[in-house]
Amino acid sequence: MVGSFEIFRKYQRTLLAGVAILAMLAFFVLPPFLQMGSSGTVQDPVAVSWQGGELREGGLERAVAIRGVVNRFLAEAAALGGRGPTRQFLPEQEEQTVQTILLAQDAKDNGVVVSDRAVNAFLAQWTGNLVRPEQLADLLSRLRIGPLTVSQQEVFDVLRTQLAAQTMLMLHQPAFSGNPPGWRWDHFRRLDQRATVELIPVIVENFADAVAKPSEAALRSLYEKHKNVLPEARSSTPGFREPHRVQYEYLVAKRGVFDEASSKEVTDEQIADYYEKNKIAMFRARPAAEASATEKQATEAAIEQKPAADKPNSDKPAAPEAAKPKEPASVQPAEPAATPGASVSRPPVVLASFKQPAATATDKPATDKPAEPADAKAADAVPKDDPAQFEPLEKVKDEIRKRLAQSRSDARIDAIFTKVAGDVASYAEDYALWQARRSTGVEAPRPPDLAKIAEKQGLEWARSQLIPADAAIAAGGIGSSFERFSDPANPFGFRSWIDQMYASNTMSLRPITSRDIEGNRYLSWKTEDQPEFTPSFDTARSDVERAWRIIEARGLARNRAEEIARQATSTGRSLGEAVAEAAAAKVAGMESMQVGPFSWFEQDEVAAGGAPRMSSPDGVSMPGEEFMRAVFSLEPNGTAVAFNEPQTVCYAIRMVSQEPEPEILRERFAAARGDRQRTMAIEQGEATRSFRTTIDDMEKRRRLDWKRQPRGFDR
Repeated sequence: MVGSFEIFRKYQRTLLAGVAILAMLAFFVLPPFLQMGSSGTVQDPVAVSWQGGELREGGLERAVAIRGVVNRFLAEAAALGGRGPTRQFLPEQEEQTVQTILLAQDAKDNGVVVSDRAVNAFLAQWTGNLVRPEQLADLLSRLRIGPLTVSQQEVFDVLRTQLAAQTMLMLHQPAFSGNPPGWRWDHFRRLDQRATVELIPVIVENFADAVAKPSEAALRSLYEKHKNVLPEARSSTPGFREPHRVQYEYLVAKRGVFDEASSKEVTDEQIADYYEKNKIAMFRARPAAEASATEKQATEAAIEQKPAADKPNSDKPAAPEAAKPKEPASVQPAEPAATPGASVSRPPVVLASFKQPAATATDKPATDKPAEPADAKAADAVPKDDPAQFEPLEKVKDEIRKRLAQSRSDARIDAIFTKVAGDVASYAEDYALWQARRSTGVEAPRPPDLAKIAEKQGLEWARSQLIPADAAIAAGGIGSSFERFSDPANPFGFRSWIDQMYASNTMSLRPITSRDIEGNRYLSWKTEDQPEFTPSFDTARSDVERAWRIIEARGLARNRAEEIARQATSTGRSLGEAVAEAAAAKVAGMESMQVGPFSWFEQDEVAAGGAPRMSSPDGVSMPGEEFMRAVFSLEPNGTAVAFNEPQTVCYAIRMVSQEPEPEILRERFAAARGDRQRTMAIEQGEATRSFRTTIDDMEKRRRLDWKRQPRGFDR
């Protein structure tokens, strides 16, 4: 039999030629055919595009990565210059990276040029001009993205792009031109001027059926644009991505119910015993007359310590310095000489000496009993049997009863919750085993009968639907509860129930405890967890059509609101009278209401100096910048039209009155002209809104189109 090797030797030239032809076909012909079958972009699809440019996934990934490398270079350069940790100069999120590229293009279109000299000047400023060029060159030579090196030219190009973008952005900021008095007056009015207005809400959804039926192409276009956007209550644009949802069960122990039951169990003997054990620490009294006398003596003593020369009516000569008796410094140090005529605001300080001096020959022999601290002696000096030193029992009896009742309630709730948590944990284990085995004919384990447990133990039981976190918060109760936790770095820390229940690592059927500000306590556990996802067009079609109709109906709602406002202005009547005569009165929800007085912004009353926030007048659904600007641009009896923030309601507005009077407001403004602390947050908010407007306008003008949700940054 002829061997296979002999056959190969016989036809080797023909075989080798065939292999060479196949290799050429594989190298030159096969890739195009493979690309044609897969549209040629599967390996590196377009991630984002704009008018005149695009970034594929690989290019976007490298753009973000190189910014991280440049940030590390800048941090090391700053450290060489002796500077401490600095803030991140270059944003490393996808969306901000693309925004920087577009801003730099705008800068180039407007003639802004950032030369190599400007980049070097920035590096000198960044390092305090303390790092030599050869040191910077050494840092640059060691830059890597994985195994690939990063050239100096790439670093300079990234810095050039960032500096150009910042220059362009600065040109758009209102603060670039300073802070003129007109702006300060406007910001001051937003806090101190209040308005009372008449409103007629025109609900957009009431006009949704009046718009023409949308085409399939229009719906698909809207879906594709917003399919990866999560819905937001205050946003005017739709979102069709389904948010993370959770279903949960919980038991509630109402503080009032348990305390009332526990209070009946507290006896007078227990109250008296608690009083006796804690009266020194908790119920010591200080009579008002004694306190006043003590303060008076302290004041007189401080006055007596003044030099004789400070007493205008003193005719007694001052004693020689040597003749004055010296007092130990550790007992009562001399106060600094007071300014003549100055009031004494506090008594002199008395220092306690905790380190006793060594015994001398004249001292008494030491005893075996250790010396007591000064504060312990002071405590013992209080006559414990003197009832005048303590609040009487009758006065604090109700307070003690409340304390004891709360303690009993907490212990009882702890015991109930521990038992129920154990039952739920056992059920979770049994259910997990049943799921793993799935034995035929074996029924699933039964969960604890929570309704029966709640009825027996005086609790309330509830089960939620599959809802997102914002819906749980809006429902109140458990949604706003929290729990304290022990942390050496944060001994007074707490975590919210929302963070626990909606965390990705929270297991189903794992009980967690929480409480609300009213003292009610909760035991809850997750029963179902649905991660966020993007539904198909067919699944989301009804939501897409509803969103499309609402967007199209906004023009009809505004027209109706403007019609009402014009009618009121032309007749000199109120909005209510104008709408009563118009055909618009037939539309549901269009009823006149008076709202106010309210200001544009309101100061936080809890913390002095708190940041101002936009006010929420009663009866107005989610007012925003457009609504407030329209209201406070009006004179009395003037009318305007404005949407709320999500553009679901268009308001016809009539100014009824403003307060205070303009002259009083101007006087207040003049008096506060040196205090910019109150309006600082408003100015910062204006800068933020200006930045957002600049970016939005630029993205719209450049026709920016993300093919997917940008990673690493939430708008």
